[in-house]
Amino acid sequence: MTDGKRVVLLPVADRVEPECERALIELAKSGWEVRRMAGNSAIDLARSLMATEVLDQGFEDIMWLDADIAFTADAVEKLRGHKVPIACGLYAKKGQRELAAYLLPETNEVVFGEGGGLLEVQYVGAGFVLTRREVYEDIRDRLGVRRVNTRWGKGFYPFFQPLIVKDPQGESGAEWYLGEDFAFCERARQAKHTIFADTTIRLMHIGRYGYGWEDAGNGHGPGAQRFATYRMQLGAKQKGAQP
Repeated sequence: MTDGKRVVLLPVADRVEPECERALIELAKSGWEVRRMAGNSAIDLARSLMATEVLDQGFEDIMWLDADIAFTADAVEKLRGHKVPIACGLYAKKGQRELAAYLLPETNEVVFGEGGGLLEVQYVGAGFVLTRREVYEDIRDRLGVRRVNTRWGKGFYPFFQPLIVKDPQGESGAEWYLGEDFAFCERARQAKHTIFADTTIRLMHIGRYGYGWEDAGNGHGPGAQRFATYRMQLGAKQKGAQP
C-alpha cells in the first residue's frame, strides 16, 4: 500500500459544514484524496457508485465522512493506525438521546474520551468510518455480490443496497429494515469482519449546535456540559433501538 492510495468519500446532500470543510482541507494537505458526490438523492446508490469507482482505481484505504460531522485530521490517522479492516468513531444523533450506531446487545457501558478504546459494535452510521479494500473484496467474493447496470458501462457493486433481516431481539418472525450504512455493516459482518469503534475520538454532529456523546446519554441542549471522560450507561434506546 502506498500513501497515494487513500481516499476520502463524501456524499453531499446540500452543503459541507465549515467544521467538516476545515478538516477536509487538512486531510488533503497530508496526502488524502478527497472526493465528493453532490445531488444524488439515493444515498445507497451514491455510496455504491463511489466505492466501486475507487476500488477499480486501486485505492486501499477508503474513509467515509458525512458533511455534517466535525472532526480532526488526526482522528482519521488514529483510525488508520489501528490497522483493522473497519474502524469508526461514534457520534450522537441530532436531537435524540441515541448514538448513530447499534451496539452489541451485551454492551452495558461505553467509556468515551480518556479511558476509552476500541469497542466492537454491530452497526454504525457511515459518518466517520475507515474501511480497507479487503472488506469490499470479501463482501463481493464471499457473499456473491455482483456488478449491476453493466448494460450502461462498467456498472457498480451494490455494497450499500438496503436489506431486510431477521430482528435478533424481536418477536418470532419480526424483521428489520436496514438502511444503507447498517446494511453495509451487516454484509461486512457476514463476510467475517469485525466493526471496531474508537471511543476516544470526539466527533460533533452539526445541527442547531454540535451534538456530542453527552447528548446521547444525558439529554441534549446547546449548553450541554462536555467531559474529558464520559461513561454512558446503556438502556435499549442508547444501544440503538432504531436503525
